Amino acid sequence: MSMIHKRTQSTLRARAAVLVAALALVAAACGGGDEADDEVSTPDTGSASTEVDSSSSDSSSADSSSSDSASTDSPAEETATTSDSDPEPTESVSEPAESDSAADQPTDEAVEETTVEEPSEEAAAPLGWSGLAPNMAADAPLTASWRGVTPDTITIGVSMLNFDLLQEMGLTAAGWGDQQGVFQALVDDLNANGGILGRNVVAVYDVYSPIDAADAERACTVLTQDNEVFAAVLGFVGPLAGTADPCFAGTNNTPLVGGEQTPDELAQATAPWFNVEPSTDDHTSNLLDLLVQTGRADGARVFVVSHQASTGDEPLVLEGLAARGIEVVGKAVLDANDGDTAAQDQLMQVISERIRADGADTVMINGNPAATIRGLGLNGMLDAVTIWSNNAAGLNNLGETFDHEWARGAIASDGPSELDIWNDDVFQDCVRVVNDAGIGADLRPTAELADDDENWFNPVRRYCGHLSLFAQIAAAAGPDLTPETFEQAAYTLTDFVLPGAPANSLSPTKLGARDLYRLTTFDPDVGNGENVPLTELIDIVP
Repeated sequence: MSMIHKRTQSTLRARAAVLVAALALVAAACGGGDEADDEVSTPDTGSASTEVDSSSSDSSSADSSSSDSASTDSPAEETATTSDSDPEPTESVSEPAESDSAADQPTDEAVEETTVEEPSEEAAAPLGWSGLAPNMAADAPLTASWRGVTPDTITIGVSMLNFDLLQEMGLTAAGWGDQQGVFQALVDDLNANGGILGRNVVAVYDVYSPIDAADAERACTVLTQDNEVFAAVLGFVGPLAGTADPCFAGTNNTPLVGGEQTPDELAQATAPWFNVEPSTDDHTSNLLDLLVQTGRADGARVFVVSHQASTGDEPLVLEGLAARGIEVVGKAVLDANDGDTAAQDQLMQVISERIRADGADTVMINGNPAATIRGLGLNGMLDAVTIWSNNAAGLNNLGETFDHEWARGAIASDGPSELDIWNDDVFQDCVRVVNDAGIGADLRPTAELADDDENWFNPVRRYCGHLSLFAQIAAAAGPDLTPETFEQAAYTLTDFVLPGAPANSLSPTKLGARDLYRLTTFDPDVGNGENVPLTELIDIVP
């Protein structure tokens, strides 16, 4: 059973107490609560969207999954602990020590002392997927405070994967449905409920290839320079495109919510950069901590294989292993382009021989795992090694270049499972918005999809979480919205909810919001292949 942080539960109890008190006072004043609850006015706000027509440059490369990830083959006795019919976590992991701070741990007494004076209809309204109360108003006049911000609008740039190109290249059998339709449905719903402190969100769109860094840079230039957006949402993912995020947060000084945060790329940022998911450094640290806590690192002899695009993270991986007393017997870089599968496979033949010669029983994959797993499979290594990966998203998006059975048992650090997310009440509000938009959405958990079914779940999960995070930070920044106020506002969000993720926090040293982690193992029999829980969720922030 998933463990949600006690500070979040206390916060929810406090909000519930305020809500009950507010409803009681409204009912007493009006002689009943139904009319008061039903007559919340919604301003007639038109949402604007600009679609940018730009052709994606054809990449000469053609091999990789559309998201970073990692996978591992675990020994048979460990794989048996997670059955196909019961993906629930089988092991518990001790939680961090709780904080003694009263601010972090609201008490029941504090809840009982809460008073509500002159409650408004808005105070009793549910927050919904965006995390904002409907029709929140600014406490000062709205102005044109920054590029892309007017008294009436906030313009954001939205970068989306080019699934048409990926399907043409044979890298994926199906896409993510109507991606722009999904994002725009969420924007329209946000605007219909008052936008962000009275400003409507205007979304400008472009697509990019995940295996072409130059195409990602082109999309970044279109959004930031041609359209002068205030912020970029989603950023770039993929083994090569993921390296282009500094084009937003660095070169063009544009706040970014999304992308793939690596230490090298964060060092290039001049504008605030936050994410729903953890940074690669945090992914690695949490993976290694959980492996040690569950005894899976005991006696391991590890060979580290770094993807070409992740060599900058290799020192952190090596330091993390050494700091936890985990023996490293060798390392190598898979230094071949993702589009050149023949070169990758040839190099993996050499690396596989080194793994054998060094006596490794575990391969730690740093970065995108697809090519390394394929190479291990082709060279008959999968029965001899356990696979660890610091890229869970890549495991969930392995592409079509090899049999996903080869990734069975790969271990990664991930958060709530897809079923956890699907059953989350806040995420179901995202589902409602998209289903009501009339865009033909076929929303189902990924486990229910056939190989050639369009996956509408992934864009709803990704877009709803990122837009909610942007909206909550921008609202906390107040009427004077600038990159500086946006950054400082983010650090005030120390305990908040996102769709499918009930425990989140941000700080100057924690730029990825999610607080919940668990070990997962890759199961090719679930949907198109996905990570399933291996341990219970723990909250890493006391």
